[in-house]
Amino acid sequence: MSEPSMSSTSGAESMPPGVMEALLRPSKSRPTLRTLDSFSSGITEVSLPESDFQVNKYDLLCPRPECGSIILRSGVGKLVEKPSVQTSQMEPADRTPSLLTPMPEPPTLVYWWLVAPSPMEFENIGFSKPLTTEGAPQMKLLSCAECDLGPVGWTEVGGKEFWVACSRVGYRA
Repeated sequence: MSEPSMSSTSGAESMPPGVMEALLRPSKSRPTLRTLDSFSSGITEVSLPESDFQVNKYDLLCPRPECGSIILRSGVGKLVEKPSVQTSQMEPADRTPSLLTPMPEPPTLVYWWLVAPSPMEFENIGFSKPLTTEGAPQMKLLSCAECDLGPVGWTEVGGKEFWVACSRVGYRA
């Protein structure tokens, strides 16, 4: 029995139309994201009232356009205004600083999405190693679990509250 002949065109000729194009397309469609500062009404445009508090109106996305991974589904984060955290720990070292809005120096008030009581509320989140700051509890920084862009927020080690900076994520609007 002889080996079948393999020519470079024989496989392509037997494929149905459009299959090669479908195979060459990116496997994951990227959602369109907007930054907080792109909304004319800012924080009021990305939040919805629910009982005595506001929740995130849109899915929260990784701010990297090439990633766009869903970090948190709409309606899960509770809007809270509280002081900024230590800037040096929230600033990216060597990772695309233009994608993440700088955090103001504490005790400036900023908006956060509070996610509780478990990290299982997230769709896709990563955690840093514990960080120690003199006089403060140990914390872990939050990042996109898919592309590792961050930090987008923080949590105390062993805590049940996870804080995502409203200005450091994208919104699927």
